[in-house]
Amino acid sequence: MVYSGEDLLIDISQRVQVMRAQETTNYVVPDYLADEWQQKLRDAAEWDEVDGSAQQRRANAPSPSSSISSLSDINSSSGSVSSKAPSQQINKLWREKICEWCYQIVDTYDFNREVVSITMSYLDRYLATRIVNSRIFQLAAMTALYLAIKLYEPGKLRVSSLVHLSRGFFTADHIVTMEHSMLGALRWHVHPPTPIAFCRDLMHLVSGEVPASARHDVNELARFMTELSICDYWFATKRPSSIALAAIINAIDLQGPQRIGPKDKSEFLHWVVEIGMDIANDVEIIECYGRLRKMYVSTGFPPHLGEEAAEEENAEIGNQSQEPVEEAAIHPLIAM
Repeated sequence: MVYSGEDLLIDISQRVQVMRAQETTNYVVPDYLADEWQQKLRDAAEWDEVDGSAQQRRANAPSPSSSISSLSDINSSSGSVSSKAPSQQINKLWREKICEWCYQIVDTYDFNREVVSITMSYLDRYLATRIVNSRIFQLAAMTALYLAIKLYEPGKLRVSSLVHLSRGFFTADHIVTMEHSMLGALRWHVHPPTPIAFCRDLMHLVSGEVPASARHDVNELARFMTELSICDYWFATKRPSSIALAAIINAIDLQGPQRIGPKDKSEFLHWVVEIGMDIANDVEIIECYGRLRKMYVSTGFPPHLGEEAAEEENAEIGNQSQEPVEEAAIHPLIAM
């Protein structure tokens, strides 16, 4: 294995357990675009207008912060992400477009692309607490990106730069006010476990016998798949650990058996189970696996790497016979 001993395995296990606890508590994203959830938010907003109290409903549908009232001067009809949409209700298309915009920004400024995953965690959890129009949605997205960059890429983006990017639609005061509102809604939970964070740990469980070039390709393909998942609202409500594991298993499968054999995959899954992830009975992992595979295929990429890469690696390590593997703990949908 790539880890040097039991201590490293314990360290990986403990870190993964902590992140898995976080993803099911403070960083859960509900299906906030569902009609039932949106109606609950509308009811909460109407109740606030009459009663002015949010405490009675905070556990189920947090009400809008009073600080957002200072943003009421924003005109929702101009420069809107949804200006061509028939409705002002938030939808998946808004989210997809703003996610793509975030990737453009982080690439332009050469930021770590994981910042977008963090940004969308802020935005999704914030949008689960209130009804917003198209302009407030844009402002919330810009502020979420600004907050993520400020925490994870300190000193690299000024508020004035965001104001410029908004083409004058928003002021620095708008962004600062939204930042306060967002931090309150998130209850200052600003360090979400991301799919790529899980990938970093889970990749240590890939056998050291796998050629370095194949390991590199698995890591890069898994990263690519997690990035695909960020813009798809379907994944917003799924656990980052499920997305990460599904991405790695997909990446392993897509290498083809000539590069990564069944024994190596079985060994990886064995260690995943050892650190506490129930592969065989976790339907969410299987669902993520299937959707990621469909998304990958839809991009037009080949089903596996070229034969030349496998032949070169076989020339270096020799053709070694694979021993029979035990598949009792491997779900049939993700077995080789």
